[in-house]
Amino acid sequence: MADSASLLRHSQLLNRLVLDRQTTEALGRIETVWMHPPAHRVMGFICKPGFMSKQRYAFNLKQLYRLGTESILVSSRAAETTLKEVRLLETLMGHEVWTDAGENLGRIVDCLFDRKTGSITHYLLKSGGWRGFTSGIYQLSPLAIMSFGSRRILVTASASENLPLFQEGLEERIAQTSDRIKSGYTQELESLTSRAHKLTQQAEEQLQKLTQQTSQKVDSFTQQANHKSENWGQQVQQGSQKWVQQAKHQGRTLWERVEDGAFNLTEDWSNPLPPEDERQGYPPEANRDLEQLTQDQTVIKNIPLEDLEDDQPWI
Repeated sequence: MADSASLLRHSQLLNRLVLDRQTTEALGRIETVWMHPPAHRVMGFICKPGFMSKQRYAFNLKQLYRLGTESILVSSRAAETTLKEVRLLETLMGHEVWTDAGENLGRIVDCLFDRKTGSITHYLLKSGGWRGFTSGIYQLSPLAIMSFGSRRILVTASASENLPLFQEGLEERIAQTSDRIKSGYTQELESLTSRAHKLTQQAEEQLQKLTQQTSQKVDSFTQQANHKSENWGQQVQQGSQKWVQQAKHQGRTLWERVEDGAFNLTEDWSNPLPPEDERQGYPPEANRDLEQLTQDQTVIKNIPLEDLEDDQPWI
């Protein structure tokens, strides 16, 4: 709590350590905020020195020297009092709030007051959901209070129509937290969706690029294969033609050789028999064989040349 704050809350003083500014002696902790409800003022505070002690120390607001985060420094000496006297002090803390129409608005749980004068600017009312109010803390002006007793406060019905909100209730905080979580979740989901969409586009681009590269490689391979196939076919065709030519050449050569051999054989058969003067000394069987050979030669000579050509092995 800042020392320069002009408005203080009743709850901000309770149970705070009280130190003497001159001696730094711990005087105890604040047990009660001293109030005067008819004037709607905070007069000071009551300090309890020990857990079992019946003694009390009373300080007014003018003795409040400095307000720290964990303690209060006071100047001058405190006025001693007793627990019995403290219990006689009036307070509106914890009182129920009712309208003059008989409707319960909630309960007083705190108040705001001026640090210098002690004047209460607003009582803080905790609502339980009355008349559509969600549970929370609302500000109730002291001017709206008609009367009060030992346990209840009575206010006008018109004062309850537009109570300013001081602090949101648990439901509102949960709802706001839920909204923030939903908002954060939505933003995160949108971010993840955007990243997923971006990654999908990159994957599609990579896939398209890979498909184009694969298609180009396949086309190149096909062209190379077709080119090699054409070359191989040409080589096979050329080899076949060369082989056919060689085979024909060898066939002609063989036929020429056969034809030459047949011609020589014909020439040898033209006069196969020895002269008759040489055959006189041959035996009778030899002369008979020579005569048969002469007859066979005569038959071969009478065969037409076309009949011999039909038996050619190659043309």
